[in-house]
Amino acid sequence: MTAKKTRITQFRCKKCNAPYPLGADDVIATCPYCGFTFEIGGKEIKHLIIPNKFDKKSVKVAVTKWLEFAASKSVGGGVVKQIELEEPILQWIPIFRVTGQFESYHFGVKKEGSGDSARHIKIEDRDSGELTEWVIARRHAATFGIDEFILSLEDGRAKNFEIDLTDGAPVLNSEIDEADASKRAHKSRMDRERVELLDKVDKLLDHRLNLTPETSTYTHAPYWLVRFTYQKGTFRVAVSGATGEILLGELPVTKRYRIKKWFSSLFLLVGSGLLFQVLPYLLLGLFQGSSSDGDVWMIPVIMIAAAGLLWSASIIVLGGALRYEVEVNTEGKERGDKFSITEAIKKLGGK
Repeated sequence: MTAKKTRITQFRCKKCNAPYPLGADDVIATCPYCGFTFEIGGKEIKHLIIPNKFDKKSVKVAVTKWLEFAASKSVGGGVVKQIELEEPILQWIPIFRVTGQFESYHFGVKKEGSGDSARHIKIEDRDSGELTEWVIARRHAATFGIDEFILSLEDGRAKNFEIDLTDGAPVLNSEIDEADASKRAHKSRMDRERVELLDKVDKLLDHRLNLTPETSTYTHAPYWLVRFTYQKGTFRVAVSGATGEILLGELPVTKRYRIKKWFSSLFLLVGSGLLFQVLPYLLLGLFQGSSSDGDVWMIPVIMIAAAGLLWSASIIVLGGALRYEVEVNTEGKERGDKFSITEAIKKLGGK
């Protein structure tokens, strides 16, 4: 099978006549020499830029401080002494700022209590108002930390685009137009609301969102990627030049981290073993007592389920010790640590 190739077209700027390449998927392009921005085969577009808060030196300082903070909370602060930062890479990410009016509705149920006392509570609500949604203007955005980058963007700092403000860094072209941006704004808002609602209800039965777009403003925002090496391994830190915050970082798994996971796994395994050990004595007592109460026999069933749950969770937590790296958010917390005790039990419990 022939590999798919990206077709590059050579183009000359209508304003400064400088040659530069266009990608096959580019819909809106910006001249890297003069900043002239236009729709491919169409008119000029005036757009905005969010100024960059960092240069290469200051972003290195910010990343180093964050690594010290984040590592001390998880893998151990000593790891920072052996880290070597590489040259930071700045890119200008194309985005659309979509504003409009929205109306949303959701209906679901939440279970409270258990057994005979269990009841299902109806959760229903409507909301409406003004909406601002930032949409990345790339079709296949696999950039590290890009979701966190989009969510971190704020109003208020954007100004008219000038090529001199880009510090000579690559200005990526847009692969979508305004109409596509509005559709993506609706989808991203819908997906985010759904995730939030599923934390509030056990079953989401209906969820609707109507979005009436009013404006769609093309903008470029600064994104930094800082790589570092540790014991021949390479790791990444994503930084928003728009807000000055660390978005997401990778930390190497150390001996301290592995030992912590091993002890957590051992704790769960011991708890499981104790429940299994007590179970025969409990069953013997129930048989000798000849209890006619059916609810009493639920106790060993619950103990077996709990013991099995703890044993399975211990295996999942142990898997965390076998990883090469952990992803950590701006607050130094592991992002979606599926190998933690709480996440392991949630996973086995079906949440």
